[in-house]
Amino acid sequence: MFDPTKPNDILKLEDLDLSEFLPNAEDDRHEYKSSAIKHDKELGDKIAKAASGFWNSGGGLFVVGVDGNGQPDGGISLSVGRQSRRDWIDRVISQVTPKSAYAVHSIEDNGCGCNIEPGKGVFLIGFGESEIGPHMANDHRYYIRAGAHTLPANHFIVEAIHARRGLRTPLLSHLVRVKPGNSGVIQLGIVVLNAAAAINVSIKIDAPSKILHSNFEEKLSLQIPIICEKFPLFFDIYEYENTFGRQKILPPFEINLTYSDMANRTYQQSFEVDIARQLGPNIIWGNGYDRIEKELRNIASAIEK
Repeated sequence: MFDPTKPNDILKLEDLDLSEFLPNAEDDRHEYKSSAIKHDKELGDKIAKAASGFWNSGGGLFVVGVDGNGQPDGGISLSVGRQSRRDWIDRVISQVTPKSAYAVHSIEDNGCGCNIEPGKGVFLIGFGESEIGPHMANDHRYYIRAGAHTLPANHFIVEAIHARRGLRTPLLSHLVRVKPGNSGVIQLGIVVLNAAAAINVSIKIDAPSKILHSNFEEKLSLQIPIICEKFPLFFDIYEYENTFGRQKILPPFEINLTYSDMANRTYQQSFEVDIARQLGPNIIWGNGYDRIEKELRNIASAIEK
């Protein structure tokens, strides 16, 4: 069920009933704007400030075309000149820097009995929780939500939002690649997908030793002090020359990570690494083309005889 207080749900706006999920008053997660607003520039400024405020305050929902109780009061036009209202909203939000996750959804009458005029709609803009704040509006100011209001943030709050980046949960993932400068070696990479750094990363791998790089155990004996956006980790795990011909199938194996964030909270994460699936058979057996060619020549010779 849709819950506007949850960061993940605030972006799921499709097929919602206005009467069921909108509270009857604004709060720190909801901001309403009436259909009576006349000028698109004024509405655009309010949307930009709301984007800054919600992104800097954990996310929320901006609704235009409703009264102070969250009930439709006519709606706003579905277009701005020749431009659709959705495209216009996207352009307004693009002026907020940096831009984070959001979703736009419009609700028209279509016989539902809502107080929405023909050719108009109620527009809902959901702003997700952001990890890349602080966010600056189009007037070059930063905003936060304070109860039912969007207010300018002072310098101290802006600095606190910026510092909060380091206290976020690190989002780690893995990837497999051919080693740059050496096409005979495959590397496993541990990368961070957000702005939070992973501290004191312990790596354990459960895999058949015969498919791994000969120096693999030695390389993994040390704990990695930090993995972040600027400093991902890559290490050799597989050599074609040492295994081609003896290991015809590369089975998936598991990698287990233990790490901390800047607040000294500990996390554990596991990945399944499937080299053949992630790189493809052509990459895996790239160094065996000479052997394949030799076998084909032997077959051709036998056919001739």
